[in-house]
Amino acid sequence: MSLMLITHDLAVLAELSSRIAVMQQGLVVETADTETLFRSHRHAYTGRLLAASSHQPQRHEQPGSPVPLLSVADLHIGYRGRRSSLFGAPEMTEAVRGVSFAISEGESVGLVGESGCGKSTLARAILGLQAPQAGSIRLGEQAVTGAGVPASMRAAMQIVFQDPYGSFNPRQRVEWLVAEPFHLLADAPQGAARKDAVVAALEAVGMTASDADKYIHEFSGGQRQRIAIARALVIRPKLIILDEAVSALDVSIRAQILDLLAELRDSHRLAYLFISHDLGVVTSITDRVMVMKDGEIVEHGPTADVMGAPAHGYTRELVAARPQIPPEWSQDRKAGR
Repeated sequence: MSLMLITHDLAVLAELSSRIAVMQQGLVVETADTETLFRSHRHAYTGRLLAASSHQPQRHEQPGSPVPLLSVADLHIGYRGRRSSLFGAPEMTEAVRGVSFAISEGESVGLVGESGCGKSTLARAILGLQAPQAGSIRLGEQAVTGAGVPASMRAAMQIVFQDPYGSFNPRQRVEWLVAEPFHLLADAPQGAARKDAVVAALEAVGMTASDADKYIHEFSGGQRQRIAIARALVIRPKLIILDEAVSALDVSIRAQILDLLAELRDSHRLAYLFISHDLGVVTSITDRVMVMKDGEIVEHGPTADVMGAPAHGYTRELVAARPQIPPEWSQDRKAGR
């Protein structure tokens, strides 16, 4: 059987393909067998893709804080399942089991694990969208769980979703979309001040003031993700959760978004919880990483240590399963051979 793979992931192609065609603006600009293309490409666009696939954003050391920004302690979250009988109690499935961790101001923390391990359930609980059965979540000194949590506390946390187009109302202009989180503020800006705040958020992510008058379908995938980040930034949160926020982007746009996130972290002193399946992205953007399996954090530590010398068997499986471009192919390319 022949196989035709259409993908942004060059590491997957390096492992699975025997020949690669590189396409730009509707034209195939280069075709070669896989090893030849990686070792000695001929087209400039291919070179840019290869460079972007291993791009590492510049990050600066952030000063530590004595009080954690986000504290999660012994969190348990379960779902009701089927009843064993007509009058029997429903079975409970525990999606998050005894999870505890903390994130400091200006820190970037990764959360990795297979689908269904509880990552998104944990994110919803942190955002106050799902109540846990036990445990606590605190943002600074304020509890996030329970009744009576003020809207201003919700405003301190925002999320950037995997699919930027699906997370926007296509009937509204960008100005309305970016301003949407203002409903969380008791003293939200109005009139000209509101528009100025939207423009400032757009410009912070590399967009322009004129983009506020357009509709979301007028933008590329990378631009939509920038607008999604602007929406998260507009009310100046302290923590942004990024749920697979770059997985749908091609490698060149992904590199730009990762650079942008690193810059915003430094300029706004943001904390990130970066949820992703892509261990390469997590390695490049996070200070620490948590590995989740079956609702539990099975390994947690500095990203370089966990990814470089994993202690838990499941983490070793994840690292071993990660597609990689053979190092010698990149070395030959950099050496000009």
